Amino acid sequence: MRLVVIGYGPGGVSAALTAKKFAPDTDVIILTRDKLPARRKPGVTLAFQSPNLRNLGIPDWSPEALKKRGVTVRQGVEVIGGDPNAKELTVRTEKGTTEKVGYDKLIVATGGTPVVPAIEGTDLDGVFTIGDISDALRVGERLEEIASVAVVGAGFSGLEAAERLLSMGKEVHLVVRSRLLRRLLESELSAELLQRFPSSLMVHTGVSPERVLGSDTVDGLSLGAQTIKVQAVLFMTGVKPNTQLASLMGLRIGPLGGISVNERMETSAIDVYAVGDCVEMPDFLTGKPVLMPVGSVAARAGRQAGLLAAGGSKMYSDVSLRFQYDRIFGTEIVCMGESTTLAQSLGVRAHVTFTEDPAESTRTAIVTDESGRVIGGQVLSSRMAAPVGLQILRRMLDGLGLDETPLLKPPHEELKSLLEETLGPLNP
Repeated sequence: MRLVVIGYGPGGVSAALTAKKFAPDTDVIILTRDKLPARRKPGVTLAFQSPNLRNLGIPDWSPEALKKRGVTVRQGVEVIGGDPNAKELTVRTEKGTTEKVGYDKLIVATGGTPVVPAIEGTDLDGVFTIGDISDALRVGERLEEIASVAVVGAGFSGLEAAERLLSMGKEVHLVVRSRLLRRLLESELSAELLQRFPSSLMVHTGVSPERVLGSDTVDGLSLGAQTIKVQAVLFMTGVKPNTQLASLMGLRIGPLGGISVNERMETSAIDVYAVGDCVEMPDFLTGKPVLMPVGSVAARAGRQAGLLAAGGSKMYSDVSLRFQYDRIFGTEIVCMGESTTLAQSLGVRAHVTFTEDPAESTRTAIVTDESGRVIGGQVLSSRMAAPVGLQILRRMLDGLGLDETPLLKPPHEELKSLLEETLGPLNP
């Protein structure tokens, strides 16, 4: 059997490796336009500072490493069409010629396309966005001549870019339309995170860019009543599903603009699966279609699709469960499942419970539904976000409520309890 994967990101690589591991005799091929090393999106801004791509790639994902594991990667080729009935793709090679590539099973992982606001001036020299490592390298090549940058967007990618630029000695303005990580964090935690940012980062909240200023090159950004003088503008305003190929192949596109898939990651065409930023998938709680451009979700979806495409039957319960981690400006941030904002958008009534551990500079928000079941959570911490986040995740996966299994005591509280059992009450 031949399995063809279109895309070299987390979803595509995960699908290819899972299929090969489950069915070693399967002929697995990855087709990709990329000529650079594969890289997870978090950390891609390292390319601002490092021209050495060998330090930026993922060794286990290199074409050489994948070949040793039985997966062939064809780089520099573009899939420009396909016929699901004939199970055949049309591919443009590096030389510009076209060829036909047949498949028995196909996994589409074409990713997303950066969104740039439809405002005047976005075509000026000095306007950037980052869709992949090539884009980050282009920004890095120009930074020596740029002293000030406006980063538009307050998602994980935007915050990471602002931190990297600030560490490089740039004057950085962060433009936030509403609040930090609006869909992922409760408003109280958004405010807390903002307080943890360094004063050298100039944050403009509650405003949107109206026009990029300049004649040939950028010299400012209009925020309505305010204008900031900058030499570059970096739009980190999200991605939209890249469904161009899927549309050409006649795959069903859902109401949110992504390839429509079921819980098995199957598309409307027989033996064709889709994973990653290009899809809209069933929400883990409601089953309603959602867009989830998150690398960890893409990898789990790839694992599911790869297994089923190779003939397996196991269904994973965590495929569409959001779990994101990053460390920004010295604060660990964990977001998982639904926030109250996400829950409301899906028609779910949710309640949030806050906990705090001052000793670890930790604030936690735990989201429950009307029945008290844990459906999401967020953690901000100096160093304990991952362990606390794991506790919340376990309760989500087990369908538990906080009343049944409250969060464990922070480590220093557990130590205090142990000492008091041994030595008697301790003075506060």
